[in-house]
Amino acid sequence: MKIKEEFISASVNPRSHCLVACKSAPLVAYASSLQIALQTIPKNESEVGVIKSTSERRHQKPISTLKRLKSAGNIDEFVSGDVSSHVVLWKLNGERLEYVADLSGCSGSVGTVCGCVEDDRKVIAAAWVSYPNSGFEAWWTSPTGELLHSTKIELDHKAFALCLDAISVQNRVILAVGTSKRFVELYGESDDRKTFSRLVSVAGHTDWIHSIAFNDDPNHLLVASAGQDTYVRLWLIERDSTSDESLESLKSMEDLPEDHTDELTSSANLFSFNGHSFRCSSYAVMQGHDDWVHSTVWSENGRTLLTASSDKTCIIWREIDNLWRDDVRLGIVGGQAAGFFSAVFSSSTGNSEEDVVVSSSYFGGLHCWKSSDEQKTFWTSLPMTGGHVGEVRDVDWHESFLMSVGQDQTTRVFARSLNQGVYLEMARPQVHGHDMQCLSFVNPSVFVSGAEEKVFRAFRAPKSFVKSLESITGIPSEKLFGNAQLAEFGACVPALGLSNKPMIEGETVDGEHWEEDAFRAAPTVLSGAPTEDTLQQNTLWPEDHKLYGHGYEVYAVTANPNGTVLATACKSSHVEHSVVMLWNTADWSKKADIIGHQLTVTQIAWNPSGTRLLTVSRDRTAKLYKEKNGDPNGFEYECIWTSGKQHTRIIWACDWIYDQHFVTASRDQKVIVWTSEGTLRAQIKLDEPVTAVAASGDLVVAGLQTGELVVLRISGDVLEVVEKIGSNPIAIDAAVLRLRFSKCGKKLAVATTDAKLRVFDFSQ
Repeated sequence: MKIKEEFISASVNPRSHCLVACKSAPLVAYASSLQIALQTIPKNESEVGVIKSTSERRHQKPISTLKRLKSAGNIDEFVSGDVSSHVVLWKLNGERLEYVADLSGCSGSVGTVCGCVEDDRKVIAAAWVSYPNSGFEAWWTSPTGELLHSTKIELDHKAFALCLDAISVQNRVILAVGTSKRFVELYGESDDRKTFSRLVSVAGHTDWIHSIAFNDDPNHLLVASAGQDTYVRLWLIERDSTSDESLESLKSMEDLPEDHTDELTSSANLFSFNGHSFRCSSYAVMQGHDDWVHSTVWSENGRTLLTASSDKTCIIWREIDNLWRDDVRLGIVGGQAAGFFSAVFSSSTGNSEEDVVVSSSYFGGLHCWKSSDEQKTFWTSLPMTGGHVGEVRDVDWHESFLMSVGQDQTTRVFARSLNQGVYLEMARPQVHGHDMQCLSFVNPSVFVSGAEEKVFRAFRAPKSFVKSLESITGIPSEKLFGNAQLAEFGACVPALGLSNKPMIEGETVDGEHWEEDAFRAAPTVLSGAPTEDTLQQNTLWPEDHKLYGHGYEVYAVTANPNGTVLATACKSSHVEHSVVMLWNTADWSKKADIIGHQLTVTQIAWNPSGTRLLTVSRDRTAKLYKEKNGDPNGFEYECIWTSGKQHTRIIWACDWIYDQHFVTASRDQKVIVWTSEGTLRAQIKLDEPVTAVAASGDLVVAGLQTGELVVLRISGDVLEVVEKIGSNPIAIDAAVLRLRFSKCGKKLAVATTDAKLRVFDFSQ
């Protein structure tokens, strides 16, 4: 059997320094939970960026920073750090990242990294924060990644480093450090090339410095720094014309008192490095942002600066007539965005022409703009592939698209594009105020979702979505939705509400001020992949109904095969709340309570004929219910079987194998196949706790606590392992929360806690 990974959805970790551009190919690399994702740059508006691969899991905690190692050639090597003091080296090979080496020594959470590649070595630095001290670690490795030596530099004055950058000058490395004490500090490599010492410390900002970057032009070396005071400062580093004797008469920076003046003086900014005198002087102060500046990145030639800010803008700065000006402003107006964390220059063709800007937002989305003229004055927004931030908790298949819900309070729709032949996100039906938990389609046009609240909400597809789906997939809407009732043209969220209200075509609401109109939803029919800002507010579905009845946060939902009966459950620690409620989907009336479990019902599944209901629970039992009259649309269910002590831990998941068998999966590492009467037929104990399960034909796929998938085949009374997918080189906690086969049984959707949604093809 050949199993192919068809689609990956992955967001950017919502923090600074998690997005970088590749030089050797039109790709961007970014930190996504525990992994690094590689995504292509779309060539035009009709294409969408495609995630080609994700790195193996070498981090046990979320990656907090990612940088490309500076080198003279086009070889792409990267360094990443995480919140648990782990630093890893990577190398790009084609469209995949290969692991190179681990670097240890940091004494706390890694906040920023940097590095340089030279002919005979690599120099890497990582800043860490711990209590009561902080500092940065530097490593020297061979070209292949073997550690030669390392050193630890602890910062004084109760400061910690927020940003780092490095440059190689005459085979010696200089580190630029931005600190929480508002200082820009330069550290130089020692003569024996085994440690770093502070060269100069300059006060240039009035608040924390979040980003610092060399322009890498040895003939006109500039350092750009920016932070919470909204200013961007440029510092010029140049050979000093004064004699070395005047420099020796100055106090060294180590001898300066702690409360020395913050004023810039020519003497305090002199330093000696590699036998020469240098001066660090203020070159320009640029004001253009209205909020914190998180990112500063130089172009390849070192003459153009790109900054990203929480004020929802990315600014391209250029020196025009000896003055640095904000030449181009990119960004978003309105919506729910809260600004950008990172921005990088890239290329749509893989050459040196930097005609693309890619940025990551507060909500983990990717924004992309491409210049449409030689002067790079006019820019066009291009769509990229994003994903949930945090856990992807549930997923369900429509005939032609996939829907998921996540911890980031959103519901997302992914469909396969006819034009490009790849999956793309085409709608966000629900942008909620509570973390999403579960999801189920009721009929082709209606789904029900549950969040961490006591209410289930039903949504109906609007006409704008149906027309957009037909346009993007090429499948006629009559085939996709049949005679299913549709909602109005679109939906919007009132300023002080959580419920999506319907909007008719052409409806507009004029605000009291012109700026308010930017925050109004404007549903439209899409002809191609939407951009991130369109997804955030223009693709909502109207809310059809609310289902009240549960006493605690809702947890599980599923509809019967005919879509006439809905079963729901909530979190519970008592029998009276551990019920499964049955609802009539015609009028959303509650019809019955099924009592039986002692604790939370974790998953519910109907058999294909719709006459038997299977439930599993935290109380370590599975229960089978039968409709008394054999009516697939009935509501009178009675318990006909309860499991014994076959499972000894919480049962997380269950699924049916036709009408004849069903399967359960538990934290006790067991996957058990039962007959429809409750007789144990086959079982297997895997290496890790099983957190999700799905079945198609004679195949059973188990999802593990580690994020690994184990494909099993039922052979008589035995479950045999066919294949293992996504094994980890180190112990990882990235549980698979949901597995769901498509209606045809050939596509498998995988939702995991590490913010990934994947689709695997089982057709070959």
